[in-house]
Amino acid sequence: MNWRQQPELPLLALALPLETLWEIVQLPLYSVWREHTWGYILYGVAHCTIGDLLILLACFELVALLNRDRRWYCTHSTFNAVFFTLAGATYTTYSEIVNTGLAGSWDYTEFMPMVPALNIGGAPLLQWIVIPPVLLWLMRRTTAKTST
Repeated sequence: MNWRQQPELPLLALALPLETLWEIVQLPLYSVWREHTWGYILYGVAHCTIGDLLILLACFELVALLNRDRRWYCTHSTFNAVFFTLAGATYTTYSEIVNTGLAGSWDYTEFMPMVPALNIGGAPLLQWIVIPPVLLWLMRRTTAKTST
């Protein structure tokens, strides 16, 4: 299998615009929007998007390890899809708790919808509930088109 046939490449290629768009749309929900220059804000979008891609890749590889198959997304397994999604949502929950509370790395504005039981922003959690299943759907469609 050559490098162009690696499943991680279409995953990242499909995820890049989705993750970037999500980061841009949720910017007004974070204080960085009000407190920094455009250069810093653009850096933040790039930094967070790259972080999202790394989290996504780690979750993908975790499910691949459990299945001993890097093409696990082709199986249409509900367990795999849920585990993939929950892995990202779990890490995001941890990251938001640490970075908004303990470390104080970033703050929300009054516009951020909150998840009361967790005291974290709803937008970043929703990101990891919505984007992974969408990516699995896109990956399956891409695989079906390239295998015919």
